[in-house]
Amino acid sequence: MMKNTFLLLTTLLFLISCSNDEEIIEITTLKVNHYKTTTNGFFFGGLGTVLLVEERNQIGQNNFQPNFDGIVGFEYELGFIYDLKVSKTLLENPPQDASNTRIDLLEVISKTPVSSDTEFKVRLTLNQTDETFDNWVFVNQDNNYSIINSSIHIDCGNLCNELSEKVTNKEQITGVFTHGESDVYILKEILNE
Repeated sequence: MMKNTFLLLTTLLFLISCSNDEEIIEITTLKVNHYKTTTNGFFFGGLGTVLLVEERNQIGQNNFQPNFDGIVGFEYELGFIYDLKVSKTLLENPPQDASNTRIDLLEVISKTPVSSDTEFKVRLTLNQTDETFDNWVFVNQDNNYSIINSSIHIDCGNLCNELSEKVTNKEQITGVFTHGESDVYILKEILNE
């Protein structure tokens, strides 16, 4: 009963949102990768993380691209690969410095867990110029590590000192991770790049 009510309300909100002269330009399929990657915030104003997606004929090519638009109605969980059916709506008055397209979730086709030992790479720091150093590693007063502006915690185990030292020295690094519980990336290796 509750699920049916939620589905009905979601459908009504979707239909209402489409009735204000915005045009659905495409219904397509997206594959969403099992982890988020870092971004320097060019599209949304700060360091943070974004989803990685493949679309249409890219699906299955292992050529995931950053999704800066987000997916309205999609509740993402780290550690799962998703196949989604989505609509793309052309926005009549898009926000300044943002996409003119909104992506809305229509259906979760599949949600497949990846093995807990699946490794993936995420950039942790970036030297763009001699004066610009982007650092996504945040350490709080309790010495807990996370990726800045996200809910992703970093379990760096015996690599914490090395990680801190490389960040302090403004070295350009990428972390090799596996998934931990919930929103945790387990650091396995630090690559100088």
